Amino acid sequence: MSNHKYTELANKLREAIKTGIYIEGQKLPSENELASQTGYSRQTVRQAISVLESEGLASRIQGSGTYVKGAMLYRIPTNNIAVVTTYIGEYIFPAILKGIDHVLAENGYTSMLSATRNRVDNERKILTELLQKPIDGLIVEGTKTALPNPNIDLYEQFNRLGVPVVFINGFYSELKNPIYVVADDRCGGTMACEILLRKGHKHIAGIFKSDDIQGHRRYAGYAEALHRAGLSVEDDKVLWYATENRESLIASSVAPVLSGCTAVICYNDEVALQVLKHLQEGVSEIPRELEVVSFDNSTIAKLSAVPFISLSNPKEKIGYLAASKMLNILKNEEENPAVLPWEYE
Repeated sequence: MSNHKYTELANKLREAIKTGIYIEGQKLPSENELASQTGYSRQTVRQAISVLESEGLASRIQGSGTYVKGAMLYRIPTNNIAVVTTYIGEYIFPAILKGIDHVLAENGYTSMLSATRNRVDNERKILTELLQKPIDGLIVEGTKTALPNPNIDLYEQFNRLGVPVVFINGFYSELKNPIYVVADDRCGGTMACEILLRKGHKHIAGIFKSDDIQGHRRYAGYAEALHRAGLSVEDDKVLWYATENRESLIASSVAPVLSGCTAVICYNDEVALQVLKHLQEGVSEIPRELEVVSFDNSTIAKLSAVPFISLSNPKEKIGYLAASKMLNILKNEEENPAVLPWEYE
């Protein structure tokens, strides 16, 4: 019975370390405190801590206490990689996921898919659940990456547990030395604007996403291109929207923003399609010959009844590179972020 008790307590403490309740370098409660908290005797507590010491999970410092050494070196490979994106079965995500799955499947790994719908509360729920699951790594598309993220503590827990994280499309600047695969959105914004400038447009509006960092960078490139051309950014000709209010805000505000403009840069093809819908409805303030440039070169752009320019990036390659970097990290190889160019076909 005594053996059962200290083994049982050792299992509980080991799990608390692996799930980040006790983190690397943290001092464990004293024997008396653990005995009081758990109901076990001091002798049982002492034996349980000795088990953790023998496993290399804890270290006793004479006169100071017992400290967590960390669980990183003791994770058992599972060949499971969690993949968390904002969406899964729509827009550009099937191509990205295809690239990820191709690499993982070829190397004997299984992907576990989840979608946040670009909500930080969903992200927190998913990450909390994944901390309890047997995974070797996490490939994730950051949620609302232009805003301070309330889930950084969970990403730090993955780091302490030795679970590598690779970001796609965007990442959190609050994290130290993140590994990511993203498009060069600032240059993309410049490229989109320069296409229109070369066509002779001088009054170019912009519609950008405010809660994802991609929108800020595309706007920065747009503003830079206008500046180089000797033109000013007009606040009244730039519309910012967020995940939750895209359709309603564009419907209510796009007409005055586009009034007097001959061209517009849209954050992505979904926005471009919504703008074209307003054009087809004959909203009087919107010029009939408005030229549209967008991003993603998705099926939406290719099948649109009204043609428009959409810059493309290698969506499948983003997934392929992210999965390749993850596997390299799991092999203890050094990895670096990757920034991919936009292309105008």
